[in-house]
Order: sequence, then structure tokens, then C-alpha cells
Amino acid sequence: MQKQYAIPDFIQELMTVSSQGVNQIIQKLSTLLSHSVLVADPLYQILYCSAGNEAIDEIVIMPDQHQESNPNISVFSCQISTINNLINGLASPITFDNKKLGYIILCSNNTPLETCLYEDPLIYAASLCALQMQKSLEIKQEKQKFKEAFLFDLLYGNIKKKEEIIEYGEIWGWDFSVPHIVIVFSYKEVNHFFTNKHMVNMLLQVVEQDLILHNFKPIAMAKQSQVITLIPLADADHAENGAKLEAFTKTILKKAVKINSDFEVVCGIGKKYTNPAELFRSYQEAKVALELGILLNITTPLFTDLGLERILYKHDLQDLIEYYNHTLGSLLEHDQNNDGHLIETLEALASNQFDMGKTAKESFLHRNTLRYRVKRIEDILQVKLDDLHVRLDIMAAFKIKQLRKI
Repeated sequence: MQKQYAIPDFIQELMTVSSQGVNQIIQKLSTLLSHSVLVADPLYQILYCSAGNEAIDEIVIMPDQHQESNPNISVFSCQISTINNLINGLASPITFDNKKLGYIILCSNNTPLETCLYEDPLIYAASLCALQMQKSLEIKQEKQKFKEAFLFDLLYGNIKKKEEIIEYGEIWGWDFSVPHIVIVFSYKEVNHFFTNKHMVNMLLQVVEQDLILHNFKPIAMAKQSQVITLIPLADADHAENGAKLEAFTKTILKKAVKINSDFEVVCGIGKKYTNPAELFRSYQEAKVALELGILLNITTPLFTDLGLERILYKHDLQDLIEYYNHTLGSLLEHDQNNDGHLIETLEALASNQFDMGKTAKESFLHRNTLRYRVKRIEDILQVKLDDLHVRLDIMAAFKIKQLRKI
């Protein structure tokens, strides 16, 4: 005799709408369970809401960290903060092929939800959402190939005509008739074989979502350990644009820590260009700014704000070494032969704009001791440190030392 298996009603109901996408799945689940349902990404940014997308910006999710981190728990408690109050929730991870795509969350305005009553439909709905989200991701990745081919040609200067770039951009809703700027985000200290594509794609998703929040049509792509994005900029003044870019990049860097705190993310910002055929320059400048930001410990380096540093960084290394030795070589040789520290005193002076009082205080030296050392430095280098040209040469030499690790 053949066994008969009873299929729960909720499975049949959810199955009927599953092919219509995640939004229809959570709408049906909300109707079946008489509670609002949310779907969030792995960083708890809301993607779908059964109450309507207009409510999304008003919600902040706070998971129960103890339960969430327990691999044996398939459903865990959380709290959802809305604009008016704090409500209870039950969340289940949405996973596909051992990759976490997000969470499905059941909400209750009143008492906490009992896990035993809602666990099965929540887990089943999560599995249906996983299939639809993975399908959407694969379609997006297929479309992204064509986008990335265009962006690659754009960022490497392979498209010369402005009109052609504007025409291509319109396919994806991008307006290249307005000025744009390139920002590069990159995982720091990763080697050439860095292949954690999931982590890089997560960073790409964070960048795209934040651009959408700022009402931008995302222009972004992942390349090895980097995420490259192009942002349209209004004709505001430099300070105003700089403040907006700094706020945006700091938000991304903060969110990147949540993805994986073991890998630091850094960034670099190029110059704004009106002609999209010149955006390849902004990309190269963003990469230089990123590298200089690491060397100079600048969190959000703008290429336009890097003056002497960017000139020295791009200059021929042998020329820079010769310049450094010509400017400071005799003092370095004196210290080496006499076990001295005059080069350190001169570097402290240069970093304090040759302010004697400030340098003495910072170096824990009596002013008379500092004056004596300054006289010795002048005698050895055969210069006068009150000469503006001499000061510029010395400051440039120390910049070379800092940038080129001499």
C-alpha cells in the first residue's frame, strides 16, 4: 500500500506564488500568518516589505546576536525599530549553496512571536526566497557582463567619442552628459591571488545600495579586490562636493567593516570630468589617491587635495632618490659617522613648518638646545633654514622619504 503524505496548506499557498518573485512570496506569507513580513540583505538593509516599500526607510533591525550566531538555530529573535515604536520579530536566514543572501523576518506589533508556531512556514518561505533571489542574482550577473564590458572600455579610455558614451549610458539609465567622478574602494593588503569574490560582491552590493539611497542610478563594477563606482556631481563648489564625497565614502568604509572586519577597505577619489571620454583619467587618479591615502594615513583621499604628494609619487624614482640625497645627504652622513640625530630634529622642524617653539615642545627640547642643533644643521648642509627655497627643498625631501620609503 502506497503511503499518503499530507502537504501543509501553507506550502501549497506559497508554492502557487513562488515563481512570481520574492515580493509575492512575502505578501502571501503575510496574509497566511496575519503579520507583516520583511526581507533584508546580510547587513540587515531592507530589500522588501509586505507593508509597501514606502515604509522601508523607517525601519532598523536589531538581531539577537547570541541567537543569530548560533549555527544550530534556524530561526532567531530580533527587534525592529520603526519611526514610531519598537516591535518584535522572528528571523530566518535565506541561504543558497552555503552563501547567506539575507533574512526573512516576521513582525509582531504586540507580544513576542512563539517560534514553534511560525518556524516551519518561515523556513519554507526562506527557501523559496533563496531560489528567487539566486535566480535574480544570476540574471543580474549576466546583465552585468555587458555593463562591465562598457565600463571597462570607459575606464581604460577605449571609447573616444563623448556622444557614443552618452548613447551607451542611456541603455542603463546613466546620464553621462553631466560631470562624473570615479571612486575606487579596495581591500587593503591583499595579494594578486585574492579571489574572495563573495566578499567583493558584497562590497559592490553595499556601494550600489547606498547610491540608490542617494537617488543615484548605480554605476559600479567589481574588479579583482576592487569596487569601482562613478558618481555624477553637480556644479557645486569644491568644498561642498568634497564634503558629500567624504560622507559617502566614510559610510561605505563603515559598512565594509560589518562584511568582514578581518580585511580593511580603503578608498581613493579621482577628479571630476565634464567630458566622459576623459573619465579614464579620474580612474587612474583615484588609484593614485588610494595608494597615497595608505602611505599618508588619509581615510578619504581626494586626488585634487593631494598637491606635492601626487607629483612626487608619479615622478621617476631614481630622480627622487638623487634629489633626496642632494638635499639631505651630508646631514645623513654626519649622523651616521657621529651617531647623531640631527636628521630627526630637522624632520621635526619641517613637520612643524619650522616653528621653533612648537618643535621644541614636541621634541622635549629646551629652545637653546634646539637653536644649537639648528646652527649645526645649517653648518653641515651649508644653508640658512630661514630661506624659503631651502625650506621647500627640505620639506620636499622628507615627502619623498615618506612616499617612497627611502
